[in-house]
Formats: sequence, C-alpha cells, structure tokens
Amino acid sequence: MIKDLGHGYKVIDNKFILCYDSEVFKKFYKTIDFETFVIVATNAEFDNDGFASTIYFADKNQVYIQSAFTAFSIIEDAKPDDFKVIDIQKGYTFSNGNYYRHDDKMPFDLSKAKHLNNYHIQVEDQLYFGDVKLIENVDLESFTIPHSELIENLAMDKDHVFFKGEIIPEADPKTFKILEGCLDGTYYLECDNTFYAKDNKQAYFIRTISTEVKVIKSKSLNDFHFKVIDERGYAFDKEYSYYMGKRTKL
Repeated sequence: MIKDLGHGYKVIDNKFILCYDSEVFKKFYKTIDFETFVIVATNAEFDNDGFASTIYFADKNQVYIQSAFTAFSIIEDAKPDDFKVIDIQKGYTFSNGNYYRHDDKMPFDLSKAKHLNNYHIQVEDQLYFGDVKLIENVDLESFTIPHSELIENLAMDKDHVFFKGEIIPEADPKTFKILEGCLDGTYYLECDNTFYAKDNKQAYFIRTISTEVKVIKSKSLNDFHFKVIDERGYAFDKEYSYYMGKRTKL
C-alpha cells in the first residue's frame, strides 16, 4: 500500500517513508504513526517552481517540521488538533498555548510583539533578537538601529553598542560610527555584509554573517578610513591596510 503525501513524500505499507525514492526519517519510525501521518502545510505556494523548503507534518500524536532551517524534528509540545500556521515564510506557528519559530519555542507572546526590523522584536518592556534571544541591559527609550536597512543586526542605546543582541565590549555608543565609505553606495565585494567602524577608542571589522565583531587596535585611529580598490573594500590607518579584517603592513 502506498500513501502519497505530496511533494515527493510517500508512506509505504505503513512501515517506512520515501522522499523521491530515498528512505527518510528512519530514526523517528518508533514515534511516527504511519497510518495518520500527513502533510499539513508547506511554503510551496511562495516558491516560483513549487518547491517546498518548509513542510509541516502531523500524525494523531505529534507535529513535525522539515525545513531548510532545521532537520526533520518534532515540534515540542505542539498538538495536531490545534496546530496553526501564522506565517510560514517566517516559520511562525502556534499550538497548545505556545508560539514557535520553526522548531524553537518562542519565549514571548507573538501577538504582543512589535517588529522593529527583521531581527529585533519589542514585547512590552523587553527586547529580543532573532525571536528567541532576550537582549539584556538595554535601554528601550534610547534604543536605535542606525543603519537598519543595510546592517540589521547592529544596534545601540545610550550605554551600549549591540551586535546580534550581545554588547560589543568597550564600544562607545556616543562616538561609534560606520565608516562613511562603507555607506556611500560604492560597490565592493561583499558590500552587503562587511563593514568597518570606529569610535574614540578603537576600530572594528563587522561581518554581519559572523558571530562577533572583530576589534582593531589601531595606533592611528584618527586616520582610520575606508577605500574601495579594484572592487575590494579596504580600511587603512598609517601603519596597515585591512582586508576582511586582516591587516597587512604598509
């Protein structure tokens, strides 16, 4: 007996599951109820070729997710009888009194959330980064995202500069700024994710896809500047050039 679930998935004889003729989800076979296992939602309608990069499955006991953001897994405490997809492109769902992003249980009530940009969410008197990380020691009244369209995960308040919800040690928010050459629209390789900055104490290399900001201890900070050469972005002071945060003696 073959049960066609759609999107290439089939349940065979209520014993195993194929995806385009390859067996999948084997380590979950003791948990899955094959007879009631179905696809309940996909994001295929948002893709031009109908490919589903996010698929929610359910059986009579559990809700499961297969996504580009997570391997096949059980959504903890989600119930198939009340499971609702809120925004499948963002991975937002609701079940059993909990909000989820993909397979992560969210620590706040999404209905009360104010999205400041794609990463920062304010929920009443608290601020979160990436839907799950509480940003600590933040002053909400002075909180800003100064280059929100270009550098969405860099923010500051009156006391701190934050990167991905973490305080950049010793960074001075009163004098911290991205070097103008990174912001004037001149094209350079990786201009969408690599930037240089400085404050009154030190310089910084920021790569938005990295986990942290690299501190540059320049001896000639006043001369620290950015320049595009042959479509590559470099920072300079009197002693060194810097490419992708790595310095070379001038």
